[in-house]
Amino acid sequence: QKWRPFCLRFEGVVEDFNYGTLLRLDSRREYTEENTIFATRIQFFAIEIARNREGWNDEVFSSAKGPAGQEEKS
Repeated sequence: QKWRPFCLRFEGVVEDFNYGTLLRLDSRREYTEENTIFATRIQFFAIEIARNREGWNDEVFSSAKGPAGQEEKS
């Protein structure tokens, strides 16, 4: 209920804002049954943006870089 007013602000702004997606409770851990919840897409975006701003995803970002600071190619 707390998220509803926030989510509805993005109706018509963010495509599929209310579609469901999986969200890790602890971004440093893998997707497991204990560490994963079902959230709306806009909740996922909001939480991941906050995690990025607070530096919680820095380790993941750094590990995706190559030795010279370049992104690794798949």
